[in-house]
Amino acid sequence: MKSIFSFIHFLISFAAIGSMLAACGCSNETPDTETDVTSGEPAFYPIDFCIVTGNDFDEEGTNMVPFTYEHDGITIKFCCKPCLPKFKKNPSKYLVILEEELEALSNESSNEG
Repeated sequence: MKSIFSFIHFLISFAAIGSMLAACGCSNETPDTETDVTSGEPAFYPIDFCIVTGNDFDEEGTNMVPFTYEHDGITIKFCCKPCLPKFKKNPSKYLVILEEELEALSNESSNEG
């Protein structure tokens, strides 16, 4: 039960930060950062697939190395680094997918509680 509340808290925080950044126009103040996820304990990420390709992160039989990228203060996880140029070409297209998934997860959590 505690993990559900932690997850809901994460989703609310994620949405609030994104809204604040969009509202205040701070997006140009923070440079985007890139990170290869190759070692260590993977950080929590609310969805289990790449928003660019739709590939599952834990898909067996692939040699893809998950890759994270921070865009306007939002951490985004991709199945591999080649997804980054596709995302950068039209970030709003992919951010809509992320927002829809987070909203669906939030609704699922609300219905369970």
